[in-house]
Amino acid sequence: MPLGSLSLLLEDVRKISIQEYPEPPKKDDHIITKVNAVGICGSDLHYFSEGGIGSANVGSGFVPGHEFSAILMESIPEMNLEEGEHVAVDPAKPCFKCQWCKKGYENLCPYVEFIGAPPFNGAMAQYVSIKKHQIHKIPKHFSPETAVLLETLGVALHAVDLSKVKFHQEICILGSGPVGLCILKILKSMGAKAIYVIDPINYRVQHALKNGAEHVFKSVDDFVQYKNGDGVDLVFEATNSPEGLNLSIHASNIGGKIIVVGIPDGDNYQFKASEARRRGISIKFSRRMGEVYDRTISMVEKGLVALDDLATHTYALNDGDKAFINNLEYRDSVLKSIIFPNK
Repeated sequence: MPLGSLSLLLEDVRKISIQEYPEPPKKDDHIITKVNAVGICGSDLHYFSEGGIGSANVGSGFVPGHEFSAILMESIPEMNLEEGEHVAVDPAKPCFKCQWCKKGYENLCPYVEFIGAPPFNGAMAQYVSIKKHQIHKIPKHFSPETAVLLETLGVALHAVDLSKVKFHQEICILGSGPVGLCILKILKSMGAKAIYVIDPINYRVQHALKNGAEHVFKSVDDFVQYKNGDGVDLVFEATNSPEGLNLSIHASNIGGKIIVVGIPDGDNYQFKASEARRRGISIKFSRRMGEVYDRTISMVEKGLVALDDLATHTYALNDGDKAFINNLEYRDSVLKSIIFPNK
């Protein structure tokens, strides 16, 4: 094993450098793995462009990256995993001991160690130490891109679980980025009556059409006009806009439900309370995911959902700065960018 690991360091807002870090320490029930591929998530873009999300701040330096797959550098016989095997990784290490974990809210554990969320360095590095229970065996034919996007699919699946969606229901999704598109893919496989997608960026709504959206719109006003003044009973908010929640309310019917998956720029939403109150809207926030990795792997393996089409761009670690800028500014019809730290 090398004495150091090259890593992409966020030094400050919009400031990236490639640094050599010491070899990750070997801890009990952890193994050191070679990072195969790592995606740029919306939360990574907030760390890059704003320096943090709420109290999770980049500080004096931080290695991002929580959507990743890895190559095992040693066998794990008790998990039927061999050295050199390509695996998916759940970035979350909840404590499993607090009252919230015991109530089934492991994804909301206040004591979680989450790879790639400050202060815990992430996988935009050549090597990373992970706990064995975070590792998931995947079929050998899964591409690195698919393995990375299992995390994105898991976030989407958790949101769909929270929605308690009904069979043959009309649904609206605000935001046609990777999470919004994964929600679309899941709902399409579940037999939704019609799925409407709203996004002001043309190439993104075109991608939604290719993935089975009934109709796409550039604005909520256009959608409501199409619906003759009505909305739908279930809306997924999957944007980065501070107006996302307010727009979701306008896309909802009386008695409707909104599942909020997006993270707004500036960490704030603004909405008109009277509209939400008079419509009796139920609003549920979705964070990360529960124990869904096995289900996401099964969905892809059985052909219910395909993910590789979302991975539009690939980069070497040294091109990380370009990757972040391209994503932040929606250049070159980007959806998901994948970094290969060892290439």
